[in-house]
Amino acid sequence: MEELIQRIVAATGIDEGVARQAIGLILGFMKKHAPEGPVGDLLNSIPGGEEAVAESAEGGSGGGLMGALGGMLGGLGGAAGAGAGMMALAGQLKDKGLDMDQIKSVGMQVFQYGGEQIGPDRMREIAQGIPGVGQMMGKA
Repeated sequence: MEELIQRIVAATGIDEGVARQAIGLILGFMKKHAPEGPVGDLLNSIPGGEEAVAESAEGGSGGGLMGALGGMLGGLGGAAGAGAGMMALAGQLKDKGLDMDQIKSVGMQVFQYGGEQIGPDRMREIAQGIPGVGQMMGKA
């Protein structure tokens, strides 16, 4: 986890605490919306990954209006649910002080690090399992 945090800090300029929270939010989103097998492999490969997810879940939903809308729509299945979940995730990350460029950079760092840990094919399974993520991250 510390290596990933340092990569994110170097890439975005955000502080370590915010980077840890962002990682937890992103991993939690993956855990909820992506295929269980590859996400489990990813979480097991990141020391403190499950703890970061738990800490981010304890932090409340946040996300302002976009987070509320995403939360209401997040119960929908399939692409609609994942798309709404992405809106909520973006809202939560914005509430942590990240702008859209930083959000994309954090996501790219998580995917790159994940690819190093569990392999690019497993990360591709995660990206393809969440509608819109593959295109956003350039992994489709």
